[in-house]
Amino acid sequence: DGMSAPVTQLQGDFPLRPDVMGNLVPVNYNLWMGANKEKSTSGLHHDYHDNLYVLLRGKKVFRLYGPDEAHRMYTRGKIIHVHPNG
Repeated sequence: DGMSAPVTQLQGDFPLRPDVMGNLVPVNYNLWMGANKEKSTSGLHHDYHDNLYVLLRGKKVFRLYGPDEAHRMYTRGKIIHVHPNG
């Protein structure tokens, strides 16, 4: 069903397909939680699926890079192929 254990316990607390998603059908649901008085960061990474990010408190800065920037990235391993959509 695409949900991890913590998310299944919250199923009745939020809509599985919010109106903002239109006709998009979620494949997987993930829940990321954190609480830190200092700055919290996640390293540069690639998500394989589209995301709907909901922030309940605080702020989050996203830096998005296009596929044409791949050659400027310091990667682990060699880039074999870059898809046009990233």
